[in-house]
Amino acid sequence: MTAKYILAALAAVFLAMAGWRWAKGLDMRDPATRTWLLIALIFTAVAAWLQWHTS
Repeated sequence: MTAKYILAALAAVFLAMAGWRWAKGLDMRDPATRTWLLIALIFTAVAAWLQWHTS
């Protein structure tokens, strides 16, 4: 099942996008930065759940 690896890679991409916005000098209270972080958290949680429950 490759979905767990794809989701983990996408989580890393979304985390990098949040870091890129933060590095540009935008505050963590910026709605777009928080959205990137939230999406990264969701993708990380789903990928971790798939890693745990699939063989």
